Amino acid sequence: MEELKKLNKDCNEWLKKIPPQHWYRSHFTGRAHSDVILNNLCETFNGKLNEGRDKPIITCLEFIREYLMKKIVNVEKAIGKCTGPLTPTAMQTLENIKKRQKIIDLYFVEMVSIRKWELTGMPCKHAVATIWEMRKNSKDVGIPETWVHEVYWLKTWKHMYSFKIEPINGRSMWEKSVCPTTLVPPKHRVTIGRPKKKRRKSTYEIDDMVKGNSASRMLQSVTCSKCNNIGHNARSCKGQKASALSGSGGPGGSGKGKGKAG
Repeated sequence: MEELKKLNKDCNEWLKKIPPQHWYRSHFTGRAHSDVILNNLCETFNGKLNEGRDKPIITCLEFIREYLMKKIVNVEKAIGKCTGPLTPTAMQTLENIKKRQKIIDLYFVEMVSIRKWELTGMPCKHAVATIWEMRKNSKDVGIPETWVHEVYWLKTWKHMYSFKIEPINGRSMWEKSVCPTTLVPPKHRVTIGRPKKKRRKSTYEIDDMVKGNSASRMLQSVTCSKCNNIGHNARSCKGQKASALSGSGGPGGSGKGKGKAG
């Protein structure tokens, strides 16, 4: 904040009005090259295990192994149809960025944009505009695709799916155990009602996501409907003066960047 104050005092004052707990980008390390705060990847994989989740452990593992074998083959077919230096999703994302590019005087790139580039590994619109402008001035900087992090390269995608899961012998061909102790499974008690198929949520998820009979607003930004300030609602409003956040994305800006500072 002190460095930002030296660079732009107005921006520093604007940022101080937003509670730090809403700066979701400021706490990412940049290691994952993503600023997504959802666990959709885990939930998608978990959703694929519905048919095998309630099976015995060995049968469940066999289901997962077969699923991954099919998944790798399907992805390889999709990779075979791709062209270009980046994956299809990365190419589409970069194309959307190119459409929003702006010319920045003296190759100046906003601090927020630099942070986003660092987190996602994808050049921002300001960087793309700068690259094109430098190319016009005979600077050897390459094309925007070369500035995208290697996690989005097509050859990285190919490498990730180059490892195969080889078939194994079926249960009828397994070696017989020589263990003298016979392991007897526990008695199974049939419960009343339809068996549950959904994943059991942890206590942490239940406590944080559900309060009573409604979803929790934990870590969510609350905006007052009376004064348009962030951090309280109309019930607890004490007539605060409308802040510069209302209808402004920052000093001199016209966006709606509420709760996404940092």
